[in-house]
Amino acid sequence: MTKKASAIVIGAGIIGASVAYNLSRSLPPPVVIVDMMRAGSGSTAAALGGFRHQFSSRLNVQLSIESIKILERFKDTMGVDPLIRYDGYLFIAHTQPSLTMLRLNAEMQRSLGVPVETYSGEEILRLLPFYDFSDALGGNLCYRDGHALTSAVHQGYLSKAFSLGAQLLENTRVTGVILDEQTIRGVETSLGTIYSDSVVIAAGAYSAGVGRLAGVDIPVTPQPRKILFTRGVPRGLPESFPLIVEVDSTFALGREHNSVFFSNNRWIIQGFDADFPPEYDEQVFTEAIKRLPPLADSPIGYSVRGLYETTPDANPIVSECGIGGLYCCAGFNGHGFMHAPAVGVLMGELVRGEKPHLDISEFSLKRFDGKNEHERLVI
Repeated sequence: MTKKASAIVIGAGIIGASVAYNLSRSLPPPVVIVDMMRAGSGSTAAALGGFRHQFSSRLNVQLSIESIKILERFKDTMGVDPLIRYDGYLFIAHTQPSLTMLRLNAEMQRSLGVPVETYSGEEILRLLPFYDFSDALGGNLCYRDGHALTSAVHQGYLSKAFSLGAQLLENTRVTGVILDEQTIRGVETSLGTIYSDSVVIAAGAYSAGVGRLAGVDIPVTPQPRKILFTRGVPRGLPESFPLIVEVDSTFALGREHNSVFFSNNRWIIQGFDADFPPEYDEQVFTEAIKRLPPLADSPIGYSVRGLYETTPDANPIVSECGIGGLYCCAGFNGHGFMHAPAVGVLMGELVRGEKPHLDISEFSLKRFDGKNEHERLVI
């Protein structure tokens, strides 16, 4: 096992893979990636691969713009086709405050060049007549939002990092950190000690536990999410339509190949092993049938459960940690896949001691000491 590394990345999901690739491009080998499970088998394995420009935070929109551009070049630069589909995201408001928020968001997003369209409730009903929008006041739609293949992007980053000398230690736990006063010098693992002056915590929902090893409070909480998939698709449903997100109820519905999927995040449960109440499936399926009645003939075939890594303000932590050489890149609240490409670049700049090309101060770990802006469009 390597005993010294130019940088250590803790976590081999989509965020860790992107960070490791970007560090490997500019640092001498090896960059070492450590994961307590198999690479990409955690939250990344449960991600649907959605990407969208539509956020209430300007910085999140900027991350999306940059990340989507990287994904669009991914086949040429990384040699892997991410299979991008531009099926769009449609956010629906059923109350006036939510509609006002969506309209303000659209103004901000358009100022950054995002082609967001706004619709009244009647216009949405004409646009997607198969869905019950009878009580909708209006919504925002961006057809440049869509989906890509999560596993392709994850493997693309890892493969390129390996070609640049990166090493991966799977099924390996980080059990401690080595500090010289307030400077990082390495980590202790279940396989032994690895020395490095740069360590990035990218362990997703497990990042808080890693931070505690260094005496750093990282306010990331595991929050399970569950998505239901039908067995088959009702007749007459379009081959492709936007992911529909109801802002007020948090219900979401979309299509993926031969299934319709739906979820609702108003069931807030926390903990790595926490499970959903028995009524979750029935109530969410009933809600889906209300909006799309033909679903009554398409029973639930399976479900996917994964962990959101939530923060108090629903924004990520992309930051130094107050200990020299220790960084955190976690807490993406379900947006890790779509923001991983841009965040990997930014974290590479931070670790190299460069000024990040975007102002990411609002993602600093220090922000939790005071007032901060809350991201309001979380699915």
